[in-house]
Amino acid sequence: MKDKLYKHPEFQISLFSTLSYLIDWIMYTIMLIIAANWSTFANTKTTDFSIYDQSLMHFYVPENETYAPIWFLLIHVLILPLIIVIVCCFWFLRTKSKKIMLWDIHSAILASYGCNTTQLLMVVIMKNIAAIPRPDFLSRCQPNILLVPGEYLLSTEDTCTNLDPFIISDGFRSFPSGHSSTIFASQTFLALFLTGKIKVSSSSYINWKIVASMMYPLIIALKISLSRVSDHRHRVTDVLAGDLIGFCFGIFFYFIYFTNPFGVLKSKAYPPRKIKVDNFSKTPFGLVFSDYDFESTPYTESIDETAANIEKNNRFIPLGFSTLSGRPTKFNAKHYAHKTLNIPISSNRDVIFARNIN
Repeated sequence: MKDKLYKHPEFQISLFSTLSYLIDWIMYTIMLIIAANWSTFANTKTTDFSIYDQSLMHFYVPENETYAPIWFLLIHVLILPLIIVIVCCFWFLRTKSKKIMLWDIHSAILASYGCNTTQLLMVVIMKNIAAIPRPDFLSRCQPNILLVPGEYLLSTEDTCTNLDPFIISDGFRSFPSGHSSTIFASQTFLALFLTGKIKVSSSSYINWKIVASMMYPLIIALKISLSRVSDHRHRVTDVLAGDLIGFCFGIFFYFIYFTNPFGVLKSKAYPPRKIKVDNFSKTPFGLVFSDYDFESTPYTESIDETAANIEKNNRFIPLGFSTLSGRPTKFNAKHYAHKTLNIPISSNRDVIFARNIN
């Protein structure tokens, strides 16, 4: 089983590496489909309630009349973050190659997509299992007083006179807030992305950098999440739980695909996964996963091509001493460096401590 390289005048595409990221996209899409179907078609668990509970007596506001209907949420979760990511990459990475710029954009879109689909699936499952009535549930239910068991007894959805099953089932999905988790996941990721790109820690223009990287996403997230309380969709505890879920997923997925945004250097997307086939490896199909180290070995096509030529010609193979095996071991030519300059080798004459094995 061998990897295939599709060559382009400016870059090479590894089949294994491409498939690994394609799996990410497919996996996140499957999660989105499951979440959408579970929310739409699954039978929501119901709980009993009291028609005298004042916390359930708020007026019902149709979704299109709320502060943040679905279309408004999607604009702030999908469209605006995408525009901001593209503008930031073109501006702050303008001195880099197009490959690095496009890779950062791809990684940001993939990470944000995975973040939102994963948290959405988790929230949908929690909503259906918890089955906590919304603050406007009695307005949705319109219970028949004659069917109520008694003043001190609890009622079920059988007492409802509203014939719309979706409005009734949606009335039992108060905890946690889906709007809150979605907007906080998106804006937390965006805040980290902006922080890593414009470097808040620098001394120049610190005021606008703080506003751009932290305040804008925070204000948007708080406005949308807290509006669900004033629209009688959720309680404060439901919103806070959704905020926490989205916040955690936003941080988690950022660090999966990007370097530390609070470091000295600007945060970048991790390099493409390098997948090799090792016949002696015990992993499935002999696949060995690795990537390039930003700090020690900068990734360039010329280094890859030179290293490939060295190994192909098999004339000079750099050797080193392994402390584990107690014998000389073969180094990867791409990661071999000068002892003093600490830069990757670029030609055969730069190889030191090498021997001719022909």
